[in-house]
Amino acid sequence: MEKNRKNLLISNILMIIYLILNLILIVLSNNIISDNIYENIENISIFVLSIIGIVYYFILYFKKDIDLKKHSKGILIWGIIFFILNIISGIFSFIIYDNIKEKKEKRELPKLEHSNLVNKYLSLIPLILFLLLFFVLPNHIDSKYYFISYIVLFISSILIFRKQLICDFKIFKKYFKEYSLLVFKTWGKALIIIVIMNLIIQIFTNTATSTNQETLQQMFNSNAILVALLSIIYAPIVEELIFRGTFRNFIKNKYLYIIISGVMFGLLHVIDDFQSISELLFIFVYSFLGCTLASIYYKTNNICTNIYMHAIQNTLSVVGMLLLKFM
Repeated sequence: MEKNRKNLLISNILMIIYLILNLILIVLSNNIISDNIYENIENISIFVLSIIGIVYYFILYFKKDIDLKKHSKGILIWGIIFFILNIISGIFSFIIYDNIKEKKEKRELPKLEHSNLVNKYLSLIPLILFLLLFFVLPNHIDSKYYFISYIVLFISSILIFRKQLICDFKIFKKYFKEYSLLVFKTWGKALIIIVIMNLIIQIFTNTATSTNQETLQQMFNSNAILVALLSIIYAPIVEELIFRGTFRNFIKNKYLYIIISGVMFGLLHVIDDFQSISELLFIFVYSFLGCTLASIYYKTNNICTNIYMHAIQNTLSVVGMLLLKFM
């Protein structure tokens, strides 16, 4: 229980730092009272919610006679609010909630062998199509045919991996809670490291984000629904089948597979449209995410787990783009 109270304190300290930094930025920008009424309401709401949550957590921390288990729902609610305001602080709240909630009998994940349901040479087809779309076709075909090429890649990937997808999905559906717990724990830890890596890059290079992300934001501003579908459905399925599925068929060594799969994933998310050398540092961010996805696939041997985790990550990105669009 002491560990949970320490996590409460950490979560609170992070929220206080976030609140102070926000106030400093508002004061420095001489924008204490904005002409935009909605911006004023937003700033006041963030401040009020932060203060209420901080006070609530301090009460739980200092009142040792309070049973945290009786406040599990409150911690979950404020964890969600903190996550929206300050991701890392929210993650600590979710860790506390996971520790204090009523535990049901846990089932172990099924120990699956890597399936041979896909011919490894056939699995190269989506990878080749992907590389053609990435490096060759954009300069040689009309945009409408380029879009058709993406549809062909999507359909061919599913057809080639259909047996594995069907088999893995049946198991994934049966053990959904267990897979979800693994995914959220892994994703939560990875997200903390990704946020820290992004902050370090931003501080030392003054580069806010990669060109890949900026391009996505511009596309989202003009066609939000299409970009959301591509990000949440298309990319998780196609990229996981290629970077995790195809690579696993050819690379048997665990660590070699994780590194090559992750680094290739990182390179192809940055190298095509970077505008400065400093932007290449974002390869480390994308590669870390790719390595995390590769490691979870090696552990579960269930590609649906990867698609699920990738979709969660991209959904968070879409939410971020949505917030930026209306800010």
